[in-house]
Amino acid sequence: MITVSQRRYIEDYAYVPEHLPDYVSAISKTEAFLIDDFLIHVKKDYLIFVGYPFREPFDKKQMVKVFENAIKRFKPKSVALTGPAIPSSINGCAHPPADHYYRLDLSSLSISQKLRNMLKRAGRELSVEKGNAFDEEHRRMIAEFLKTHPVGEATGSIFNRIDEYLSSSSTARVFDARSSRGELVAFDVAEFRPKDYALYMFNFGSNARYVPGASDLLLFEVIQQAKAEGRKYVNLGLGINAGVAFFKTKWGSVPFLPYASCFYAPSRKEDLDSLLRKL
Repeated sequence: MITVSQRRYIEDYAYVPEHLPDYVSAISKTEAFLIDDFLIHVKKDYLIFVGYPFREPFDKKQMVKVFENAIKRFKPKSVALTGPAIPSSINGCAHPPADHYYRLDLSSLSISQKLRNMLKRAGRELSVEKGNAFDEEHRRMIAEFLKTHPVGEATGSIFNRIDEYLSSSSTARVFDARSSRGELVAFDVAEFRPKDYALYMFNFGSNARYVPGASDLLLFEVIQQAKAEGRKYVNLGLGINAGVAFFKTKWGSVPFLPYASCFYAPSRKEDLDSLLRKL
């Protein structure tokens, strides 16, 4: 489990969503452990290994060493592994990074005139409310998204447990974009737990009540909140696809961390023992 001092350490140096015990534990029903400079989430026979060290530069050999120790300690039957790279010695995994996290540096933020015009347009039709409320309106919007966007089972499960995450976090906020009639047009969830980072966690919008620039208006409010709370960066999340990546880069964000993942089933002790030797 995480001690009080370890939790403070995590909050000081977290920079990706997987670093947040409140988030991962709520979504996956796991318990967090800090081993060396890596975070591990554990539930019965299942283990989530976050291969992004908090302070040390990423080193594949060190990651594998901690990974091997975690497998020996918790003896999981299945493992979800994420990190900047996946060791080639883990059979059955997609080794090359499949995506990148995008980071917005608030000290150098510059909003283009085209984007300013979009914000003004959206602002004439919408107002933004921020708080912690998450109700049936938000659930219906997520359900609508899942009907029109093919996502994996794991992603769908995360979306359907956002309310549990919000209930467990005192630093997550919901940003609602509403029409003049009070209808929910779009919403964001952002996390402000880390010391230096705001984390752009989720964005959903209504197809039926679509307003151009609604997501931009919400992100602008997230950025303003991040500045007000003294954050240096906003981690805008993964690129996912060309459209999502374009949305993030037009704000001036850049890829700053490669992202790779795999699901792994430890089978033979000799496979684990050979991880370090095969690097």
